Amino acid sequence: MQLDELLKSKVRFHIGINSGSQIPAGDRARLEEAMSLIPDEHWYSQIVKQITRCDVTFEKSSYYEYDPVTGNNEIAAASRIEQIRGDVQRTIGTTDPLKADEYSWELYLREVDRLAETLYVANYRRPEVRRYLFDRSGSEFIMAVPGPADTAVGTRIMLNNIWR
Repeated sequence: MQLDELLKSKVRFHIGINSGSQIPAGDRARLEEAMSLIPDEHWYSQIVKQITRCDVTFEKSSYYEYDPVTGNNEIAAASRIEQIRGDVQRTIGTTDPLKADEYSWELYLREVDRLAETLYVANYRRPEVRRYLFDRSGSEFIMAVPGPADTAVGTRIMLNNIWR
């Protein structure tokens, strides 16, 4: 089994693997292989459920929520909600934009971590994973760019010189 193209695109987005982001070829190939070789229905449904969780958490990770009805971007997300119950029930919502952003982004990263663990790949949304990107990118022979393979390899040059 394999994911369809829309789900593959969502996984690449959430994991942080973009063809122009200089991800090592081995990590890109590992992700593509994981998305194409899903063992059975149970794994497939769990991966799709986790992709949905990542989608929802990403939408809720911004401080300002988007209202699709009015097109308004100014509904602030509360960073702390207190519910007091008793004779009079009331709810108090307080906002600290920096804390709200930090907490919600960490929740999103944890959901992406779960997706990455399910697929057995690295989560390039995490800064500590991205830090090793440049250390490892030079050790790959190819960068998996689309197009024809490079024909100027040493053996072909050597063979060309022998036949002259």
